[in-house]
Amino acid sequence: MKKRILIMILAGLFCLTACEQSQDNPPTEPVSQDEQEKPEDDNMNEDEEDDQDGEPQEEKPDKDREENQGTDQNTEGTTKITIYSCNEDATAFATSEVELDSLTPQAVLDALFVQGAVSADVKINSLEKSTVDGEDTILIDFNSAFASYVSSMGSAGEYYAVGSVCNTFLDAYFCDQIKITVDGATLETGHMEYSGYFGKFS
Repeated sequence: MKKRILIMILAGLFCLTACEQSQDNPPTEPVSQDEQEKPEDDNMNEDEEDDQDGEPQEEKPDKDREENQGTDQNTEGTTKITIYSCNEDATAFATSEVELDSLTPQAVLDALFVQGAVSADVKINSLEKSTVDGEDTILIDFNSAFASYVSSMGSAGEYYAVGSVCNTFLDAYFCDQIKITVDGATLETGHMEYSGYFGKFS
């Protein structure tokens, strides 16, 4: 009898201990698949936000840079050339550098007039650049006022007047030789007939 009572007491103690352990360690609830994938979704959302934040924005034009480019373009046309003219005692060429807004035959002629190398009524009918016998060549045609101007001088004055025109245009257009005509015909003066091609006068 005592033995049976002892067994019942031990069994009761065992059950009581098992219940206390069950209360201390509640069963772990199973985690659903959606909850398991949720951290990855959160990470993806964070990555998308980072990508949006890091997306390069369209670069706005730099107004100062555009203005500088415009200024550079406006000054690209300016050209410095050497103008030849006769010195005061008609013994040599005098030279001076001038800056033109753009290199045109009329601009060069105007600069020659300012330096006293041609008269105001001299006009250019046409100017062409070509290659003759492998040489870079200028073909320039003046009005009759040019022939009248150079013919009115002595031989020395004529030499420097024609030479000033030839040297100035040859330097300005980087050519090797030049041919001068008047209204399409050969330039003739009382001293010389200019029928051929001329290099620089010395």
